[in-house]
Amino acid sequence: MMKFAPKPENDFYEFIRIYYRECRARFPKIQAIAGKWMYRDLIPGMSDFDSRFILEDEMTADDWCDMSTKVGQVHLELTKRFPVWWRNLEHLPGINLTWSEIGAEKNYYPEYQLWTYYDTDDQERLGQLMYHFTKRGWNHKDELFHLRRFVTYFGRYNRTIDPAVNLGIHTNKYPLHSRLMHYFNPPVHSAVCILTQKNMPGKFNAFEMANQLFPELECWEIIQEILHKNYETPYWYFEPNVSLLEDKLEFALLKIAERVRETVSIIPVGTDVDIAKDINQWKLDLNSLQVDPIMKIFEKSRFSRLFKGRLRFYFNAPEGFDNLFLIQNEFGRIRELFFKVPYQTYWEVMTGEHVDDPITILPELLKHPLRPDEIAATKAFAHLTLPDIWVGNEFSVAEKILAIYDDFFRGLYTIAQEVSSLEKETDL
Repeated sequence: MMKFAPKPENDFYEFIRIYYRECRARFPKIQAIAGKWMYRDLIPGMSDFDSRFILEDEMTADDWCDMSTKVGQVHLELTKRFPVWWRNLEHLPGINLTWSEIGAEKNYYPEYQLWTYYDTDDQERLGQLMYHFTKRGWNHKDELFHLRRFVTYFGRYNRTIDPAVNLGIHTNKYPLHSRLMHYFNPPVHSAVCILTQKNMPGKFNAFEMANQLFPELECWEIIQEILHKNYETPYWYFEPNVSLLEDKLEFALLKIAERVRETVSIIPVGTDVDIAKDINQWKLDLNSLQVDPIMKIFEKSRFSRLFKGRLRFYFNAPEGFDNLFLIQNEFGRIRELFFKVPYQTYWEVMTGEHVDDPITILPELLKHPLRPDEIAATKAFAHLTLPDIWVGNEFSVAEKILAIYDDFFRGLYTIAQEVSSLEKETDL
């Protein structure tokens, strides 16, 4: 018989208040804090807090480096003061933008409309931003974002994909949370947004709307039961019931996919391809669509601004904090996200040529637009993030990356700014 720890008190408001205050005190250019999803989607004991910061417009590359270090220090200090918040503090804010960046159409990312904006030191500017999003409406950028997200998460749940990290006494509830909220909800949510042509915030909102759109599906009643009981439903943790649940979730996605296929206006090249039968072809076709290079670089490098603080936090995390998996997860993606795709895109924009390995173009970037120290750091970063180098050597490689990261980031920031400067648009 499974035993479950009692559901903890929901203290996310207190956490957000303290976290914002501590970060603002160390870096006053932070002017607002947001978080992914809605407050009721934050499940105590299960959810981490995906925070986002908005900053004043006068931010330089050096400012981002300084902010990264200081916010990372806040995470270190709070994990020592409040071990109960380890899950909340699992990572530094992902997307961090200035007011001008978040209000510019060339930087528009539909996720902005899915955030909850919790606190700010500039209510007038935040009000203008909210009005801007309301007025903007739905277009092809929103559809492409949600269609890509739908196909990314489409399919049967992979039981090895999402290990429980820093959950303590609530670890045994995580298998259901992972299935429902981390991997089933994202495609359901994006499908709902596509079908209603609205960026609807909220995971619970998405389930409720999907129930209205697809009342014939059996999964909604099961999901409601599990979430209402805060995952304290032993029946759904063991075979054959857990496979039955996965069958019903997979079937639901197949039925939802049929409606999505009828609705989307961005039709991939293989117009006769059934998304439910050949999801890989849809992924290939969607990846082949032309994307603004500004957004291509942003989508890949968006976590780079506070990455040094994130890595420094993991490297120095208190004893008992599960940091190895988190470091491995970062190392598994940052070479492509922070180096390969941004530099490939930059070269294509500037020369019209594609390059498979951006290492080969770095000598061409010496002096303009990059300095020798930035070139050296970029070469070092590209080398250290090769799997043959970091696998099994995570902590020693982390220390080396921390030593060169500021110079690497300044180079990445420079090429991103150069590409962005080529496209002028009216900001909010």
